[in-house]
Amino acid sequence: MSTTDAGGPAPRRGRPTVLDRGAVATATFRLWTAHGYDAVGWGDIADATGVSVRTLVRHFSRKSEIAWVGVPAATKRLREALRATPDDLPVSDAVRRSVLASVSHDPMLASAGVDWVRVVYAQEEIAGSAGAAYRPWIEELAGYIAGRVPEITRATATAIASGYQAATFAALVAWSEGGARGDAVAATDEALRWLEIPPGADPRTG
Repeated sequence: MSTTDAGGPAPRRGRPTVLDRGAVATATFRLWTAHGYDAVGWGDIADATGVSVRTLVRHFSRKSEIAWVGVPAATKRLREALRATPDDLPVSDAVRRSVLASVSHDPMLASAGVDWVRVVYAQEEIAGSAGAAYRPWIEELAGYIAGRVPEITRATATAIASGYQAATFAALVAWSEGGARGDAVAATDEALRWLEIPPGADPRTG
């Protein structure tokens, strides 16, 4: 495998190119699983995807960014699920169901779930960027929690939302390390059911 990595050359100015980011990510996860993250360079990804190196570096400033292409869509699914939640549903159930909705329709999990989990968990550079990558997802969930439990501080709501993100990923790691037996979403659901947010003085639940 080539080693021309180091984040790749600086993106060039020009007309944006339409790119199937999900397909690029799936192929890249498989390369990383087979050969190791450090051994796979931009040229290898280009060969595997049929996308030029120039186009790849226009869309990804660093190789590690490919690991998080599914987060914006997951954040959108989370937001839509939270907005559709009945007001009388206990806050812990509302959060759990919405988090599962953000996971259950994830095409990345369906197409490259085990490869994605193993690479992200094992590669320090990628794992270290998880917090920044998931910040919009965490902020979305924190805003909902703060709205449902008025006396909670935003900092505490953010900490709880971060805990849900960490618990979700830990459940997926355990599912992967267990041979990916059963359904990944069911494994996540089982873990999240152990988490509970006190309802406090939520005016919508009395």
